[in-house]
Amino acid sequence: MEDTIARVSRIFGEIPLEVWEDIVRLEPEWFHMEDIFKKYGFGRFATLMLITGLNDYQLKGKAEEAYWPQLKELLQKSKVPESPQELKEILSPFYQRERFYKAKLDRLDRFLSSKLAQNVWSATPEEVANNFLQIWHELAQTMRQTKEAKTITFAMKCLGIALLMAGEPNFNFEKIPIPIDVRVRNFTKRLGFEAERDDELRSIWNRILEETRKKVPINMIHLDSLIWQIGNLDNEEIAAYFRKLGRETVGQKLIEVLR
Repeated sequence: MEDTIARVSRIFGEIPLEVWEDIVRLEPEWFHMEDIFKKYGFGRFATLMLITGLNDYQLKGKAEEAYWPQLKELLQKSKVPESPQELKEILSPFYQRERFYKAKLDRLDRFLSSKLAQNVWSATPEEVANNFLQIWHELAQTMRQTKEAKTITFAMKCLGIALLMAGEPNFNFEKIPIPIDVRVRNFTKRLGFEAERDDELRSIWNRILEETRKKVPINMIHLDSLIWQIGNLDNEEIAAYFRKLGRETVGQKLIEVLR
């Protein structure tokens, strides 16, 4: 296991920071939502990204096809909300059509009625960045979940993306673990790791991040974005993915580990 962690970390360490930043911009929650950021401004958008991250589970299809594009279409047609309650009114019809709609409507109401949502709504990027870990704790408490729950960590990734869009990269994401989903689980297994429990998977990726950061100053948003994008690709598709990024050698080395 240690040898594989070292090999993967060395490979990831060859990817320059600017390419990691390009990888994050390819994420559906960035790619499809950037225009909404421009329309909403930071506070409204940050609140929006938290709730859409919280409800990004058990979708009708792939998130990049069945979730984020539809949200963008809805929000582009709707007026800019003046309060979390107005945002709830805009989003409610969307979640009424989703799978597990009752649970998602409950989460919509719980979060957008909270003090945390109100505080983020009126916050500046600097304020959110300075209080990032505190927001993580408050979000878990508000939603009555553990801090490590997939929807909590993913919502924090969405909040981090909102900060990056606002040009505010100085926030602490290192303590927030990778959101464990099917793609992360499958890719971890393909690397040869025998890990079933979520805490085991988080430990592996925390170690890879720690080692990669010795070469390039990324955080878990960058790493999760990459693994999510390549997690279901076969070797030829992985090679093509890195070729498009101008890092063909990285793709070849990673494929060797996968073999």
